[in-house]
Amino acid sequence: MNGQDLFKSMMVLGIFDSKEDSKTTIKKLLEQLWEYQEAEANLMVEIATMQYEDGDTKNAIGFLEKSVEIYHELGFTEQEAVILDLIGDVYFNMDDTQKAYDHYQHSFKLCSKIDTPLKEEVSNKIQELEDEIEALKEKVEADAADASLKTESQKSGYPESVDEEKIDYEELGRRLDDIIGFLDESAVYGTYQKYKNPMGRLKEAYEMAVNIGDEKGEAALLLIMGDVSLKAEKTKNSLELFTKSLNLFRKVGNEKGEAISRLMIGTTYFLLGNTDEGSVYLRQSMEIIKSLKDKDIEKAALALLNSIYG
Repeated sequence: MNGQDLFKSMMVLGIFDSKEDSKTTIKKLLEQLWEYQEAEANLMVEIATMQYEDGDTKNAIGFLEKSVEIYHELGFTEQEAVILDLIGDVYFNMDDTQKAYDHYQHSFKLCSKIDTPLKEEVSNKIQELEDEIEALKEKVEADAADASLKTESQKSGYPESVDEEKIDYEELGRRLDDIIGFLDESAVYGTYQKYKNPMGRLKEAYEMAVNIGDEKGEAALLLIMGDVSLKAEKTKNSLELFTKSLNLFRKVGNEKGEAISRLMIGTTYFLLGNTDEGSVYLRQSMEIIKSLKDKDIEKAALALLNSIYG
């Protein structure tokens, strides 16, 4: 069918009114499309609200994020900012401060462009989270300072472990994975954790790295193996793996790897009940992370600390 025949067919179907030129008709059709898209986005927000009230948080966030995409495409900046703020509230109620903070920041940037009254409300939420993060930093530093004042060493072994009911191990596991994800090698070796027997795969990769003299790869694999061991509640074994990883990262001069290793060691000591030693490693880790000037790692590290200290 050529262009003329196609146009005639569209005329028959009533898509084009013969009394109007094509530019006018296209404009009307686009306006209708935008109305449909806006209605779709509004409907998604309603569905998300009902899902959230029913406890289906995951799908609620999914629908809200889809509505954000539509509002962004339509250029509805105010609506986009409102939904981003709402998503931040959902994450805040889930105690996921990092994602809540990110969404509040995004919402605030949009609010600043259009100068909406929502700007002040979002700004207050951001300040609240920043105060919470700063308080957590101060707690870590205070615990480390207390540890340095104690001169008596432990008589033998590790002290009694902390009350497990106070620690959300599922959340802690997610935080550990987030931290390890910042390693350059994690994209290659991190996939091994998806297998039924991840430790077997990781050991094979580790032996290969040793044979070819890839010390950076060895260090990354030891870190991931320690993570797997920790999730399996083989805490002392994970501490040994993390320590070996730290030594290798220091040897090759990888500050990011060293910071992550110290963070893992501090976490493990904390789980073993040795909060004094753990606080020292956590403080050292945060000092290195701060020097790296990588805000993403710092946010993830603080989220992990929040899981530990509550």
